[in-house]
Amino acid sequence: MPPGSSEALPRDTVGPGAAAINGRRFVTLALWTWHTLVTVLYPSTPWALCPCRHNLTDTLFTWSSYTAVALAVIIIAAPIRLLAFRQLGENFTFRLAKPKALVTTGLYAHVRHPSYPTNWLVWVANLGLLLRLDGVLGCVMPSVLVRWGMRSGLWPALLLGLALMSLISIWVRVQDEEAMLKGVFGKEWEEYHVKTPRFIPWVF
Repeated sequence: MPPGSSEALPRDTVGPGAAAINGRRFVTLALWTWHTLVTVLYPSTPWALCPCRHNLTDTLFTWSSYTAVALAVIIIAAPIRLLAFRQLGENFTFRLAKPKALVTTGLYAHVRHPSYPTNWLVWVANLGLLLRLDGVLGCVMPSVLVRWGMRSGLWPALLLGLALMSLISIWVRVQDEEAMLKGVFGKEWEEYHVKTPRFIPWVF
């Protein structure tokens, strides 16, 4: 969706600004760099890289079903999201703006919003690998806090809450986007909307 003047932009309740996007990219890249270095050197990770190495759980830094599933989700979902961006071409931006055309080919022939579920899957996989207290965050946190947060279930519950909040924000964003598309394309959108599932082919 091509950018336009702020006056021409449609309602975008949860659309991220440039600063938020860049900030999230920086934090994610920094955490992945840290996590990768710890993993490569594990279990002999130097103190300078991970002062509280005893807080780490083997599951996150060795091959396990947990890490295999999380990495598989990212490896599969991220390229699909990028392909969805590419197929939108000049119609794509992070904030809503009126598109020049209604894209109904490629991934968009099967679902109306292919980038949102894949983005959520990548987000959840990142939460599960990078933001656990017994992951790289544990390298710089007091042991008592790590043990309490994980054993009490409070931290896993917080991560689950973040995943659910992300789902809610996606739903709100989709409502704004579809209202905009209906207003711009009218009958063309209605026909596409009726025959094409929102997120999951042949299901929903």
